[in-house]
Amino acid sequence: MRISGADKGEPRLSIVIPSWDGFREGCVPRLIESVERQTFKDYETHVVRGVSPQGRAINEGVRLSKGEIIVILDDDSLLADETVLERLVQCIDEDDSIGMAGASIILSDTASSFQRRAAKQFPRFNTPVVERTTDSDFPCHGCCAIPRRVFDEVGGEREDILRGLDPDLRVRLRAAGYRVVLAPHTRIHHPLPENFAKLLRIFFRNGFGSAYAQKYQPASVYETHESVEMHGFKPRRSMPYRLCRFPLRLAAALSKGHLLRFAAYAAYGCGYLWGMLMARELPLSAEASEVS
Repeated sequence: MRISGADKGEPRLSIVIPSWDGFREGCVPRLIESVERQTFKDYETHVVRGVSPQGRAINEGVRLSKGEIIVILDDDSLLADETVLERLVQCIDEDDSIGMAGASIILSDTASSFQRRAAKQFPRFNTPVVERTTDSDFPCHGCCAIPRRVFDEVGGEREDILRGLDPDLRVRLRAAGYRVVLAPHTRIHHPLPENFAKLLRIFFRNGFGSAYAQKYQPASVYETHESVEMHGFKPRRSMPYRLCRFPLRLAAALSKGHLLRFAAYAAYGCGYLWGMLMARELPLSAEASEVS
């Protein structure tokens, strides 16, 4: 589906939203509404339906688009105010070395008490809004802008991995000499797990996915940082290092009274063990998928 916000000619900005059904329990229409309220109007929007994995869906949307800047949005994201697109474009325009400009993820005013509690224990669930352009590991496909020339230069998104698309793209952009940054005063909402059971399911799934990647695509396994700034961050760690670190993380969560974090890590560990025992390599279908 193509929704154009530009009056005529080729748009400056192309928004790509990969979504399996184009609805996501009402999230996609709400996202589109938040896009239509933006002060920046020179855009087109492509909702890519029924294409998997996510990397292939994004590449398909980019192929159909015309803008010189690509903005990728998760289908359950929501732009937090009317200036998000304007600020992303400004950030990209100010520095040719920026390969990805992302938005900070903040809690919605409607967040439940459980979601607010979880946000305090998981830094990536509630990202500080930065005052200046900041090199960071936090930009992600929830909301990010990438110049088309840069997207093409690094080969677009990988289509051969099931999980870990964000860290993989960040690593390839930096390896090509580009900055990955959070744009100043740029905010989106991205839903946190609604309750304890969903939190555990998500972390169990993530652990299973990590085990799958370690078994069949180890080159795609990267770290994610928990601080906004990049100081001391290394995108790749050895398996012995990660195994030794895991019980220390559990102990640190307990010592701080972060029981949600402790339970989530435990679920992740269980998912990882289950994946190592049971995960079987799945072929990534190359069949043509529907884009409407």
